[in-house]
Parts: sequence; C-alpha cells; structure tokens
Amino acid sequence: MHPAFSVVFFTTATGAGYGLLALLGVLGGFQIIPPDFWLGFIGMGLALGLIVAGLLSSTGHLGRPERAWRAFSQWRSSWLSREGVASVITFIPAGLFGIGWIFFGKTDGWV
Repeated sequence: MHPAFSVVFFTTATGAGYGLLALLGVLGGFQIIPPDFWLGFIGMGLALGLIVAGLLSSTGHLGRPERAWRAFSQWRSSWLSREGVASVITFIPAGLFGIGWIFFGKTDGWV
C-alpha cells in the first residue's frame, strides 16, 4: 500500500492537532495547567495550525481541488463528508476555548 503524501500528512497533522487540543482542554479544564497567556497562545496556535494544515493538505489528493466544497455538500450520504463537516464545526468550541484562555485568562466556567 502506497498512500499519497497528502493523505499521510493529513492524518498525522490533524491527529496531532486534535490530540493537542483535547489535551489542552482536559488539562486546562481540570486546572492542571495554569491559564497562562503564552501557554494558551502557543498551544492553541500550534493545535489549530496543525489542524488547518492537515485539512488543507487533504485537498491535495482530490482530482479537482477547486471543487472541494462538494465534499461538504454530500454529508447525508458520505461518512467522509460528515467527518469533514464535524472537523470544521469543531473550530467553534475550540475558538471559544482559545478566546477564553488567551483574552480572559480563564479555563474554567463557561470556557
């Protein structure tokens, strides 16, 4: 089996990004790590940067990358499309967590 580099990079980068995001969420939620500005800024930036890079690289194995929007439109019939939609929707709670941590210095309560 010889997968395309874009698929390998997508799997590795998004896995590392979502893993770091989950780790920051759990450790921050249980107050194990402090709600420090630089820790949140670099941690969230690295996690979201890896996720974005992985998702963008996933378009590299498409025959026509300019039609990538169609991958999201088939969410009723395609598990891969549902996975893509869910990965983009994850940016909403991740963004709220990052805003609360970086700008308000909180990792508890509504964050």
